[in-house]
Amino acid sequence: MNRQQPRFRNKRGVVGVIFREQKLLVIRRSLTVPAPGKLCLPGGTIEKGETEEFALVREMQEELAIDVSPIRLCWRSVTPWGTTLAWWLASLAEDKTPVANPAEVSEVHWMTRSQIRSTSNMLPSLPEFLGASQSGEIELDVAF
Repeated sequence: MNRQQPRFRNKRGVVGVIFREQKLLVIRRSLTVPAPGKLCLPGGTIEKGETEEFALVREMQEELAIDVSPIRLCWRSVTPWGTTLAWWLASLAEDKTPVANPAEVSEVHWMTRSQIRSTSNMLPSLPEFLGASQSGEIELDVAF
């Protein structure tokens, strides 16, 4: 019997870390995407041939109709399902308001650390990020 081994796919994603008035931009995923209804930071898959910065800009435009400027990589993590995530600090002009693309995002919020911690139904990477930022593992350049 000839059994094929499953192919390992090195999936990579990018996450936008965007602050306004010491609050973090957080989304709730739509019900039509993987991990439906979960709270997380905006982001998505880095497509073949894309840089992390390009993917960040594209994903923010697709999910929230906003143009962001990548500042710097602030953290890397791996999801429980093996996706490597690049967490990028990014800036958003003060006069720009994120607008959810309902195909991908059901809600958009600006939240403090305590507000995020008091919610439920979030992707596991979000509390890990909060913990790493609170312990000083991540330098955010923002009082959060």
